[in-house]
Amino acid sequence: MTKTEQQDKYKKFLNTDFTVFDLETSGLDPVKDEILEIAAIKMRGEEIIDRFESLVRPTKAITREVEKIHGLNEVYLLVNGRDLGEVLADFTSFIGESIVVGHNIREFDWLFILNSLKRLTKPVLNNKIIDTLELSRKLLSLPRYNLSTVSQNFGYEHKDAHRAMPDTEINAKVFIELMKLLLTKNKE
Repeated sequence: MTKTEQQDKYKKFLNTDFTVFDLETSGLDPVKDEILEIAAIKMRGEEIIDRFESLVRPTKAITREVEKIHGLNEVYLLVNGRDLGEVLADFTSFIGESIVVGHNIREFDWLFILNSLKRLTKPVLNNKIIDTLELSRKLLSLPRYNLSTVSQNFGYEHKDAHRAMPDTEINAKVFIELMKLLLTKNKE
């Protein structure tokens, strides 16, 4: 790839809308478990242009083990959460047709979104996906590829892991670093 081609690809990246997002859930099964929290950051290239964050009111009990992971208490969510249908309507409106980005979203977060929409008989989303887990495995050589390890590779500290907005914020930074690597590395 010539230097001009690299510059053209990077300019296109800077003018493309992406939505980096993360979920916290009541378990690992997108069919039987529930979304408890959604956070998203809309970006145009490297620039943050908007944010979305919402707690979701659970319809099933949250186990102690799950609560220990993200600290989301069932009573707190019942008081402060909103109905899943309402949250998903706002979230799908927020992401629009942007490319969605997340760490392991192809195998986890996006499946929760799609299954929840299906349960609520809402239209299926067809957004393009960039999974930073897949991208980091392709571009980096690390002992592990969890978000904390990948973020540390770029010099970022991952505080408040397992809460949706802090995970989204750090993943937005990781995404930018990965895109810089992808779009500016020399291919001969």
